[in-house]
Amino acid sequence: MANEPIDIGDLIQYFGKEKRKIFRFLIMFVVLGIVVILFTRNHFTSTLKFIAQTNSGSGNLMSQLGGLSGLNLGSINSGDQSSLSPQLYQEIVYSYPFLWKLSRQEVELGGKKIRLGEYVEENRRPSMTSLVKKYTIGLPSLFSQNQAAPIDLETEIPDSLIFSRRELVPLFNEYRKIISLENDPKTGVITLQTETLSPEISAQVAVYVYNILSEYVIEFKTEKAKHNVEFIESQFQKAQNKFVETQNKLSSFRDRNQNLNFSTARAQEERLQAEFTLASNLYTNLAVQLDQARIKYQEDIPQLTIINPPVVSYQTSKPNIPLIMAVSIFMGILLGATWVLILYLKMYLLKGE
Repeated sequence: MANEPIDIGDLIQYFGKEKRKIFRFLIMFVVLGIVVILFTRNHFTSTLKFIAQTNSGSGNLMSQLGGLSGLNLGSINSGDQSSLSPQLYQEIVYSYPFLWKLSRQEVELGGKKIRLGEYVEENRRPSMTSLVKKYTIGLPSLFSQNQAAPIDLETEIPDSLIFSRRELVPLFNEYRKIISLENDPKTGVITLQTETLSPEISAQVAVYVYNILSEYVIEFKTEKAKHNVEFIESQFQKAQNKFVETQNKLSSFRDRNQNLNFSTARAQEERLQAEFTLASNLYTNLAVQLDQARIKYQEDIPQLTIINPPVVSYQTSKPNIPLIMAVSIFMGILLGATWVLILYLKMYLLKGE
C-alpha cells in the first residue's frame, strides 16, 4: 500500500473537501494585509532625472585658439582625463559630510521653515532593536530627569569631526530610506528619487540633493585645474612685477646715458637689456600658460543637466494597496494549499502503515 502512487483524482477531491481550510488561510492573510495597510503611513515620492555632461571638445577648442595665436595650446589638456563616474554618485550622497550639509538645509512645510534634519528626526520611526533596548536596559533613563539633547543643526561642523557625532548616525541612516539613485549606463540618465511623508518635502529634498551633488561633482572635477590656475597666477604676478621693474631700469638708464658712448655704459646697458629680455620672455610664457589654465578650468566644469524636474505628487507611493493585497491573497492561497497538502500526505502515509 505504501508503494502505491498518489491518485491525482483523489488528491483533487481531498482539496475540494478541505477548501474551507484554504479559505481560512486566505481570510487570515487578507486581514493581515489590511492591518499592514492601516498601520503604514502614507509616503509620497518625487523623481528627478538628470544627465552628467562632460566637455569632450576641450582639446578642439584649445587647438583652435592655438591656431589663431600660432601656439600649441592643446597639450595642457592631454594629460588629465580624470572624471567622476556616475556610479559613485550614490556613495557621495550617502556620505556623512554630504548628509550633514543636506540636513542643515531649510524646507518649507505648512508655511513654516524647518531644518530638513529636524523634520527627518521628528518623523523617524525607531527600529525594533532600538525599541527593545529602550524599554529594557534603557528603561531607567525614561524615568530620569536626563533626557537626550536635541540634535544641534545650527553649529557648523568641519567634515573631519562629523564622524565623531554618534547621535547623528541614526539620522543619517534614515536618509537611505528617503533617497535613492539609479544610473542607466545605456542612456546615461540618472534617476533621483526621494520619499517622505509630505509631497512638498519630497520635491524640496530632490532639489537640494541635486544642487549639493552638483557642487560636489564640480569641486572634484575642477580641483586640480583650480589649483593650477592659482599657482600660475601667483607666478605670473611675480613675473609681471619683474618685467615692469627691469623695463623701468632699462628705460631710466637709457634716459640718463643718451649721449654717452663709454664701453662701461654699453656693457651695463647690455646687461639690463638681457635682464629685460629674460623677464619679458618669462612674462609672455606665463601669460600664455595662464590663459591655457583658465580655459582648461572652464572646460573642466561638468554640467549636470535636468531632463525631468521634480514635481509635487499627491499620489501615495506607500502603502501600495494593490501590491499588498495581491501578495496577501497569493500567500494565503499558497500556504493554505500547502497546509492541506501536508494533511493529505500525512493521511496517505498513515494509510500505508
